[in-house]
Amino acid sequence: MNEQESGNGDQGPGAKKKRRWIPILLGVVVLFGVIAVGAIALTVSWFRQNMTISKNITADSATQQFEEIRRRFPGQQPLIQMVDGHPQYVVDRASQSPAQTSLTTLHVLAFDRDEGQTVTFSLPFWVLRMKSGPIRISAYQQGWDDRGVSFRVEDIEKHGPGIIVDATEREQGRVLIWAE
Repeated sequence: MNEQESGNGDQGPGAKKKRRWIPILLGVVVLFGVIAVGAIALTVSWFRQNMTISKNITADSATQQFEEIRRRFPGQQPLIQMVDGHPQYVVDRASQSPAQTSLTTLHVLAFDRDEGQTVTFSLPFWVLRMKSGPIRISAYQQGWDDRGVSFRVEDIEKHGPGIIVDATEREQGRVLIWAE
């Protein structure tokens, strides 16, 4: 006698079917949740390692920090300068032949005069290379975005190591962006 004839494997019309997809779906949701929490934790940790905020900084000590960085690149004009309150490419810097040095890090130093603090941030250049479109400088208060100031990673690489932006606002502070 085989199984079909004996009724041993026959569930019958009134028997409930097991739903095996529910535990699988819950497992996938939990897995994605763990991955998301891990990604957030890694991102926060990375930013904490690459960003430094210094409080109670005087304008003189901030100026000294800016000048130390400027001394690393003597006589070099920034790629983007403030001209009559508007950011513009420096013509001779933008038209130079490509630099032969490979860039590794983009640095930002910002001083907020009102808060009396400086913020330094370093970004590995490989992260910038992943960006396909132009980089927009966002400063809506100064109106930078209204004038279409943007540049590509290729512009920075062509510019080579050095000052990219050096902008001072009397009321607010100063921002210095450079590549190494």
